[in-house]
Amino acid sequence: MTKQRFTRRQFVGKSAAAAGVTALAMTVPSYARVAGANDRLSIGIVGCGGRMNSLMSEVYKLEKKQNCEITAVCDVWDQRREEAAKKVEKWYGRAPRKCRTLADICALEDVDALVIATADFQHAPHMAYAVRHGKDVYVEKPLGVDFDQVKDALMAVRETGRIVQMGTQGRSNGNGWGARDFIKAGHLGTVTYGEIYQPLFQERWRIAGAETSLTEKDTDWQEFQSYTYESGKPFNARHYREFRLFWPYSSGCAAQWMSHAIDQVNLALDEIPRYGVAWGGVYLWKDGRTNPDTIQALLEYPRGCLVTYHMRLGNGAEGRETTLYGSNGAMYLSKGYATGDGGGGTVRITNAGSLDAKIEVDKTTVIKEKTQWPCPPDLNHMENFLDCVRTRKRTRADIEAGYGHSVACILADLSYRNGCRMEYDDTKMEIKKSPL
Repeated sequence: MTKQRFTRRQFVGKSAAAAGVTALAMTVPSYARVAGANDRLSIGIVGCGGRMNSLMSEVYKLEKKQNCEITAVCDVWDQRREEAAKKVEKWYGRAPRKCRTLADICALEDVDALVIATADFQHAPHMAYAVRHGKDVYVEKPLGVDFDQVKDALMAVRETGRIVQMGTQGRSNGNGWGARDFIKAGHLGTVTYGEIYQPLFQERWRIAGAETSLTEKDTDWQEFQSYTYESGKPFNARHYREFRLFWPYSSGCAAQWMSHAIDQVNLALDEIPRYGVAWGGVYLWKDGRTNPDTIQALLEYPRGCLVTYHMRLGNGAEGRETTLYGSNGAMYLSKGYATGDGGGGTVRITNAGSLDAKIEVDKTTVIKEKTQWPCPPDLNHMENFLDCVRTRKRTRADIEAGYGHSVACILADLSYRNGCRMEYDDTKMEIKKSPL
């Protein structure tokens, strides 16, 4: 297995720094706008790739219901920007403004909110820059792959009070919230273990012809690179198009899939991990990628629950599932029900930890039959964001949720790259190496 040793650096995009991010952290620009109930929401899109095609369509479908319109598009790749602009003009009958950089679109005073679907490593700094320029933001997952940038993004939202919706759409389903309440009520007993499996057989995230699909003159490679500590590297079309395969642009399995699944576990357990250990490598798809095609991670939660995460790209047997195990039974989180499988009852301990400990097991609390927990109604994820832009209420997948899933994924990724256990200190908001 070949690993890249990770060196901690704090980095912010050069273009953002040039615009004065440090100063902007102190105040929200005077042109920040809060749309009223009857105002037409002006939406800008940032990053016009494949994922954005779906997000743009979601915004367009809500035009009449939410009184919203895409008025500006932004991408450093000329082809993507032009394609998006043509689609928007066809929808609304008028051409949107076309911007090349994040700074350009943030300078448009009438734009109320941005939908950001750039590369994984750009999400956090792009979101932080946007909210500090008075924009509400819908940003795709993961929030980030570098902890310094993720923490800065969290602070930016806390400082400015802007509305943020993470692209972890599972949060808008009622299932996870119902599971949280079910566990809080004690129905599952003491939850000590969880399993997440995400198997498939696929050369995931490869794009046919990526290496010849564009040249340096077609885009702004330096702007793209400016959000990493590798700024100055020569143009690489594969790194640009297939960023999910290469560190530091993404952590691959952790950033792309683990972020969704662990977010649901964070929600159900109502906390985020403290420790993380991971191992893996490129075992099958030896196509030049530097992110693993197989990974196993263990995450320990503060109240005493160990969660294992596994993703493999070499075999798709068994399907995807997320299961939490408690003393009263098992919760099949993905399927939306709990049973008494494996449970023995509520454990009550007197003088815990001592030789005089007295243990009693109440077998009557074992879940008697297959149980579907009550859930709040599902919401349309994009509509929830637009509603909150008007009402200024918290979204279903707010910045705190994004911070939480990022902490979990970064713990796993840093453990993989450093070959040791990593610890998140919630008091100091730090991630550090931690001896076993």
